[in-house]
Amino acid sequence: MPYINHISMLPAAIPVIVCLVWMTAPEACGNATEAASGFEEHAVEFHNQAVNLAGSLLLPRSEAPVPAVIFVHGAGHHTRESLREVAEYFASHGIAALIYDKRGVGQSGGVYESHRPYENLVNDALAAVAFLKQRGDIAESQIGIWGLSQGAYISAAAASRTDDIKYIVVAGASVADGMMFYYRDNLFRLYGFSGTLRDVAEKAHLAKYSLPHNSPDGFGLSTFAPRTYPPPDQYLHPAWSQVDQPVLAMWGQLDQHVPVGESVAGLKHSLANAKNEKWTVIILPRADHDLGISETGATQSKWPGYAPEALTTMTDWVHAVVDDPSQVGTRRQEGSAENSGVVSKLKRYERMRWYGNAIVQAAHWILFFIVFLANTIVGVRCCLTRLCRGQPSAGSQVSNKVVNFKRAICALNLLILVALSITILLVLDQWHPSCPPVLLFLPLPGTVSTLATIALLIVLTRTRRDPDWSAARKMRFSFDVLCLILFVPFMLYWNLIGLRF
Repeated sequence: MPYINHISMLPAAIPVIVCLVWMTAPEACGNATEAASGFEEHAVEFHNQAVNLAGSLLLPRSEAPVPAVIFVHGAGHHTRESLREVAEYFASHGIAALIYDKRGVGQSGGVYESHRPYENLVNDALAAVAFLKQRGDIAESQIGIWGLSQGAYISAAAASRTDDIKYIVVAGASVADGMMFYYRDNLFRLYGFSGTLRDVAEKAHLAKYSLPHNSPDGFGLSTFAPRTYPPPDQYLHPAWSQVDQPVLAMWGQLDQHVPVGESVAGLKHSLANAKNEKWTVIILPRADHDLGISETGATQSKWPGYAPEALTTMTDWVHAVVDDPSQVGTRRQEGSAENSGVVSKLKRYERMRWYGNAIVQAAHWILFFIVFLANTIVGVRCCLTRLCRGQPSAGSQVSNKVVNFKRAICALNLLILVALSITILLVLDQWHPSCPPVLLFLPLPGTVSTLATIALLIVLTRTRRDPDWSAARKMRFSFDVLCLILFVPFMLYWNLIGLRF
């Protein structure tokens, strides 16, 4: 009978049935999760000129158009996934969330960049605004922007250029001078490096950024002139001082990336310059730069999740802005943070800006490298010649003592210069600075090198010059003396006198 044949085939069909059930289970589970969350996720693309930006739109289920927020990343190579947690929270509370891969990262085109004035990144955010305005499921009069750290600057710059952004939410915004100085100070403490090595790193960064920051139009005297750093309550931020939309600004009280006290004062003064009183400032206790739960605020720690009430505060504030703007407080602040004193530290570095400038330091380094290397090469060649041809006469030995001493000191100074260059390259890393233990003791040979250089200069000033010297030899001698004189303050500036960094 036919049904008997079907029964006999049942054992063979069971694995197929199990496989089909297993394949459909994830999809069913995903649909159930999406349904429970109350929003749908759509893969989207929008364009900033020729650059294609890929992202996800988390859209609440609603028959009417809903408010929306564009999420802007902080510094670093970030995809949309780094902001998914906060975006899903917004979407599950009735606010559409657009997250996208940063240009040059993930599925987005273009070239990654992360430097001021962030022009392309600001235009990327404005392109996202234009994209949302075209959608019928988004209330175009209720589009806001959310930014973290560097994204806060980008959000403010974007909002200052268009009335299509109706409100701003930012976290960990830097609205004062000295943010990177403050961050590196805390980062080096985290890695257990001394204040001396932190000073080396800071001087290296000041030299690195002196040209593009102080002389945007090329080389000029402004590169050597000290900059003025106004007190935080007198600081005017270029973007925030033009923002007139409602602002919710939040910081973690333990933030080690941004000086919170100075940033709060800078934000208030900048918004006052824009005659904007529609701001709310909230400083969360026991929270870090990303508004994550923290006891110390230490950088590079494992993500612990958002501090209590952080996300609720954001969504409640957005709903208040879009539903009844009259309920949004004006000039309101919760929590407090003390000033870090970073501005006074920066002023101390500015006193030596003329010397620590990139042009001056590069000129010193090139001069030292050429003179020390040339003397080292000649010294090595003379040693090899002496070994091959035997010992010179006694008179010749006496006359060459000073020259040989000079070449030996130049060889030592060359090694110090190379070791310092390696050290600077290692500590310039703004994410993971490092310094091998052997380089930590560089100031010890540096002290020997400096004392030997001073001794050599004394010997050279007392040495009689041979009247038969040619003009070229006199010039080389003067050049060597000048180099040795300049080398002593160079060693002092870079903390190369002592026992260790």
